[in-house]
Amino acid sequence: MDKEKAVEALVYIASKIPGVGRFHAAKILYFAELRHLREYGRPVVGDRYIAMENGPVPSFAYDVLKGTTHPDDQPITEGALVPVKGTHYPMYEAAREPDLDFFSESDIDCLEWAVEYCRNRTFGQISDETHTHPAWDRADLNTPMDYADMLEGADPQIIEDAKVFSQYGVL
Repeated sequence: MDKEKAVEALVYIASKIPGVGRFHAAKILYFAELRHLREYGRPVVGDRYIAMENGPVPSFAYDVLKGTTHPDDQPITEGALVPVKGTHYPMYEAAREPDLDFFSESDIDCLEWAVEYCRNRTFGQISDETHTHPAWDRADLNTPMDYADMLEGADPQIIEDAKVFSQYGVL
């Protein structure tokens, strides 16, 4: 996975939705990854998704949001997000502009789509939808989801492209 790109994706999300909560930030990243994988045969950042009770959770990105990254990763997270004070649930704002040089045009398109897709949806709506996804359904709770299951139903050429990418990437 590309940890720096994951941090930039979170900054991008928080810049588009100031005060974004952990749940929505995590699901926006998941939906962007899912869409990009199914359309282009590769994920955006390649985080490891865990099948949690309320849907998929990107492991590294979630650690960034909680402030629990490994000390070796802290230099890439410093100055990225600012917790919003006085909120019941943890919420974040971008501390700076995202570095768009990390992203392809298709990455940005999928991130933007996912921001808009999740922006006005409730916790329950998003959680319920992700529970219908084969990758979440097939994984045991609290275990990694299989990227191959995220491709179910995708165009056969995209699946082939993903197999080639997986030799060099995360699948």
